[in-house]
Amino acid sequence: MALGNVFISDVDGNIPYQAPSDQERVTGLLFDISQQPKLFSEGYGKVNENKLKAGDVVYVTSRKSSINDFGIIEWTDVIDPDQEAVENFMYGIPAYHIREFFRMSGGVDSAGRLYVMFADCSKDWDAVDVMQRAAGGMINQLGVWTEQPLWRQGSEEEPYTLNLVRSLQDKAEAMAAQNQPLSIILSANPSTTGAQTTAGRQIDLRKIPTAICESSRVSVIFGQSASEQVHRMQLRNMTNAPVGFLGAVMGAVARAGVQESVAWVKQFNLFADDFQDIELGFGDINLDADDQLTSVNVYESLTPTLLDELDDKGYMFPIKYAGRENGIYISRDQTCSHGDFRTIARNRTINKSRRQVRSALLPYVNSPLMVNPTTGYLATSKITAFSTLIGDILAKMQAAQEISGYSVVIDPNQNVLLNDTLRIGYTIVPVGVATRIYVEEGLSLTVK
Repeated sequence: MALGNVFISDVDGNIPYQAPSDQERVTGLLFDISQQPKLFSEGYGKVNENKLKAGDVVYVTSRKSSINDFGIIEWTDVIDPDQEAVENFMYGIPAYHIREFFRMSGGVDSAGRLYVMFADCSKDWDAVDVMQRAAGGMINQLGVWTEQPLWRQGSEEEPYTLNLVRSLQDKAEAMAAQNQPLSIILSANPSTTGAQTTAGRQIDLRKIPTAICESSRVSVIFGQSASEQVHRMQLRNMTNAPVGFLGAVMGAVARAGVQESVAWVKQFNLFADDFQDIELGFGDINLDADDQLTSVNVYESLTPTLLDELDDKGYMFPIKYAGRENGIYISRDQTCSHGDFRTIARNRTINKSRRQVRSALLPYVNSPLMVNPTTGYLATSKITAFSTLIGDILAKMQAAQEISGYSVVIDPNQNVLLNDTLRIGYTIVPVGVATRIYVEEGLSLTVK
């Protein structure tokens, strides 16, 4: 007979979970090969050029498709480092992120909508334009993996300065101006300032700059699985850049409803057989006496205060929660902004409404507009028609719990006869997120 005890079990409250539509799942992965100049001119990349070349934009519908159709082969632990470029493709890093994307978006062998491109982005980010054109403007979220340094060497007072974020923000704003809005998640190289020196490969976490620079369309991530596979890939890569966890983040974003934070603990657990321990992947990447990276800042070595500082500075990274075994989660769903669009979810929500409203209004471009013959202003019937048209779209988003509410405003005093222009305004109330939950507890003689 078992000992007496108190047994408590969890009951799933079945909180509604809205899966995104196929359109919102459309994702891009851009691999900057500026630090890999021989990738497609020698070794495996040269042999595979009939399937994939630099500058190609390929449409990947599954992990197996990426391997069989485009030759983006998965990592093999080659014993002889001299054969690395012959046996592996870019150290297995692209295949790893593609695999992680599909794992988190629906399952390792699930179907998906992923555009992949390898391009030299050392001078500009025009590859983003190329990818969007190839996708018909349908890429909703784009992951950028680059070995370009996330931080540059600064002054004695501020030893590091933020790199890449503003230029990507400018590109994202240009895309939005062309009615192709997207969220960009940047996984750059945080392990070096670009200086090819011992000091240049050492990063002091306490001194890194804030990523908050009012770049609401860009998010910055770092950190990775502390698996043997990831360690081998990072060591074999001549730049020793961290592998990162971009694929997993992009898969979570693709799977999430537009209003959902990818940091939602219940829905987005990154844990897997080869994703059980985590680290930042940088700190001191100079090789020690055993030809290993000197310090990669394993998660357990990071203090809660330091993690809070990294979060406050606008970075996203993998974390664990005490009391939740077998759990790896994303720290936050944030962008490089403190404004209204400070989260990826808010950007995706407004982008969805923007795409759908535009699609509904496009057929009415150059259409006739009836006016009130006594005032010359827009006719009431037209105001009602356009209000209903947009309201129906936003009402469906509200019913799907993607927004909390909305309003549509059309000025009745518009004289469209003078300027042939119809002006419509709408606002949406976003869905909140429980980033922090504060609970007060205590003892009492009576129930209050």
